[in-house]
Amino acid sequence: MPTIGAAPVFVARDAELAELVRVTTSPPSVAVVEGGPGVGRSRLLEELTAHPRIASRVVWSARCGSFARPCRLAPLVDALLAKSDLAAAHASGFSPVTGVLRRLIPEWSPWLPPFPEGVDAGTIRQQEFRAVREVLAGCGPAVLVLDDVHAADDDTWEFLRALAASPSPSLSVVVGSVACGTRRFPSLRGITAHVSLSAFTVVEVRTLLETSFGRCAPELAEAVHRRTAGIAVDLTALARSLDGPLSADRAATAAVPPIVRDRVAELMEALGPVARDVVRAAAVLGSPGGEADLGTVSSVDDISAAVTEAVETGLLRDLGCGRYVPGSPLIAEAVYALLPGPRRCAMHGRAAARLASGDEPVASLVARHARLAGDLALWTNWTGAAVDNAIEDGRTEEASRLLEAALRDPELPRIARESFAVRLGRELPRGIAHAGTVRLLREILREWPLSKAARGEIRVNLGRVLVNQAGKVEAGRLEIELGAADLGRRQALLARGLVTLALPHIGLEPVEENFRWLEQAEQVSKGEQDAEVLAAITGNRLAARMQVADPEAWHEVASLPRAAESAEVCRQVARAYINLADAVAWNGHYPVARSYLATARRLIRDDHQPYLDALADGTELRLDLAMGEWSVLVEKSRAMLTRVHDDSSLAAEPLLVLGWYEYGQHRPSAALRSFDAAFALSAGSVPVQTSAYAGRVAVHQAGKDLRAARRLAEYGLETVRRKTNWVWAAELMPFAIRTMLGLGQLVEARELLAEYRQGIDGKDAPLANAAALLCRGLLTQARGETLPAGELLLGAAKAYYALPLPYFAAYADELAAGCFAEAGERERAVGSLTTAETAYASLGAAVDALRCRRSLRRCDPEMPRRGRKGYGETLSPRELEVARLAAQNLTNREIGERLFLSPRTVEIHIGRALRKLGLPSRTVLTEDLLRDGSRTA
Repeated sequence: MPTIGAAPVFVARDAELAELVRVTTSPPSVAVVEGGPGVGRSRLLEELTAHPRIASRVVWSARCGSFARPCRLAPLVDALLAKSDLAAAHASGFSPVTGVLRRLIPEWSPWLPPFPEGVDAGTIRQQEFRAVREVLAGCGPAVLVLDDVHAADDDTWEFLRALAASPSPSLSVVVGSVACGTRRFPSLRGITAHVSLSAFTVVEVRTLLETSFGRCAPELAEAVHRRTAGIAVDLTALARSLDGPLSADRAATAAVPPIVRDRVAELMEALGPVARDVVRAAAVLGSPGGEADLGTVSSVDDISAAVTEAVETGLLRDLGCGRYVPGSPLIAEAVYALLPGPRRCAMHGRAAARLASGDEPVASLVARHARLAGDLALWTNWTGAAVDNAIEDGRTEEASRLLEAALRDPELPRIARESFAVRLGRELPRGIAHAGTVRLLREILREWPLSKAARGEIRVNLGRVLVNQAGKVEAGRLEIELGAADLGRRQALLARGLVTLALPHIGLEPVEENFRWLEQAEQVSKGEQDAEVLAAITGNRLAARMQVADPEAWHEVASLPRAAESAEVCRQVARAYINLADAVAWNGHYPVARSYLATARRLIRDDHQPYLDALADGTELRLDLAMGEWSVLVEKSRAMLTRVHDDSSLAAEPLLVLGWYEYGQHRPSAALRSFDAAFALSAGSVPVQTSAYAGRVAVHQAGKDLRAARRLAEYGLETVRRKTNWVWAAELMPFAIRTMLGLGQLVEARELLAEYRQGIDGKDAPLANAAALLCRGLLTQARGETLPAGELLLGAAKAYYALPLPYFAAYADELAAGCFAEAGERERAVGSLTTAETAYASLGAAVDALRCRRSLRRCDPEMPRRGRKGYGETLSPRELEVARLAAQNLTNREIGERLFLSPRTVEIHIGRALRKLGLPSRTVLTEDLLRDGSRTA
């Protein structure tokens, strides 16, 4: 078993081990294994000595630098002593020269030849080399394994050089050494193989963790690798030190394991005093530094030799180009913890001065060192400079992070508190706001003494974030109103806050209230020259009119600039195009929405705007869903969810899209979870809320729970009714009407449709008009007028295809086919079903496509069938039996145990069943699909 801290299993070194086995089984040979401390060199040699292919050989092994008996040739003496019984058994075959070993190994005196008399010291030394060589090779085919030869005495080095130059026929030699430095094992002519070990890669770290501890997520492997730099002994110790389930967050924040701390302390103790100071300086610096940097921080002039010494131990890593860092972040933490407080502060002070004197100082690094040195004034100044740099470079989130960290520091000078708080409030709306940052600003407003102007500005900006990102419209409105009282003559800022409330999708009050906020913003801004504020008001006015599908709004959109002179105005114009894209997407103008998004992205192409990017990404996801680009939905949605925060309203749209996708894949439980999560985060957006209601109604309707579907539909309809903007009910209406008809509520359904048609009358909302056609078709069908119903539903399908909204179009086509079939119009039914089946299949909606194929066979018995020969498309009795058990969520092993089949055979039957049924995976298997499995595919 390896030493404590090593991996309990051997992974990621198979090729190296195979090479060593090949070399050692082909004597005479000499192999050199190189690698830094902790990378697994010793473990590799342990695996070699235990390998079955060398079990028949005598293995002499020892580690240099730690000897049972310090003396000349000490590691070789240790290796010989370990197999004294074996040597004694072969002593009769040793030559008289082995008598010189009596002084090196007195324990062997009883059976060694006499010590040679009258021989000078030089001769004795040569005879000792010959004697050791003879014993190593004289006990049978053998392998000599010496680790850490960089720590060996000079005589041992000389012996190994001689052995490499003139190898023994029955002896293989393997030595382990560091890969750099003056004590690296030299490259000799007689060396057969060089094996170089580097630190583990992320992939190898994941393999090691999975083999040692079970399942390992990629994020965990990356976190462990990042913190340990792939040093095997440290990464395993870190993973073992984590109590409970392993996770990336815990791996990144866990305390330094005692094993690593002790190993680092031991290595530090073995260094010379200057080398120790250099390692400490690197740990304090925390970023790559050259010799001059390390010399300044450590306050030592000539450090070249010390740097080399530290690199050889692995405590320092050479990045090339004269730059050095600690061996790993974990090593840096362990070294840093060993530094006394006063010395640490002094080193940070020197680091701050050194970095500040550079040609292009990194302000955030200087600020960090100044804070850790206790120089508060210097820290405050450089933090301000770092924030300026971040804002200038478009790194909004970094600016907010720096400001938040400073504001949370209880020693931030009072003179800087107000200015930093105001700046944080300004930056927050541009980035993706954290809940913790919002709480901090609220705490500042509640507890800190601030000027009225500062308090008003912070409140307005906080209100904007609460409305736009947290979905807390009432709280945001209150902050803006309170801020307005403190702003005085700062009309531009007040207008910026008021215009935030102007978009109709915000809040549950009627859209007329939003337009009143817009009017107030326009009144306040009269006479203002602030181009950014004027652009914001213009953009929100256009977006507001487009959200209510005002057909006259298109004329004004053309007046929006496609470029802008200043970065601030450019951002506002980009935001206007994003809001317009969002609005026209809800109305059903999908290609136009795409073009608006393209314009917005072009405007902010060179300006990092996390909030605007997230807004655009959410709208783009909805367009992908609507227009049938389903293959990218899951990946893009999950990627967006990793960028925004779990409690941000920005997460609502990717969750909504996932819900509709899962609904289309007939995964009702997953769809409902996504819809519920989207609804919970969408309090600030009525159209997102209404779409989430539609999805929840659709799931309950498909599950035959019409009462629950009716209740949810009424909640959603009431939301739209209060808002007085019926164009947002386009997704909800068809499911609401069908649910009401399923419950026999024909009169109520007719009244609802009349209300809806009146609400969208005169609106430029093709999606709402298509939904109205679909609802009319459903009501006409419920009255028993099947052929007129089919015509209306077919018209709805064509309207949906024109958008394009292929999933709803296929749904309408399928309903139309049912009407045509009932009316005896078989050819028209086949045509609609064929179109629907093609659309479903192109989307990857396999269950819906299968349902259409079944209906097609009922309408057209001569339709070509798919499937295998023999049973054709019909499931065999065994395939049906296995598929039914799989539909109950049993595993292959559980099914096999019931039917006395192997898991592999079960897998084959399920695969055949899925192919015949045209399904993508077993997750969509249901009893309903298999009910006719003995006759259908």
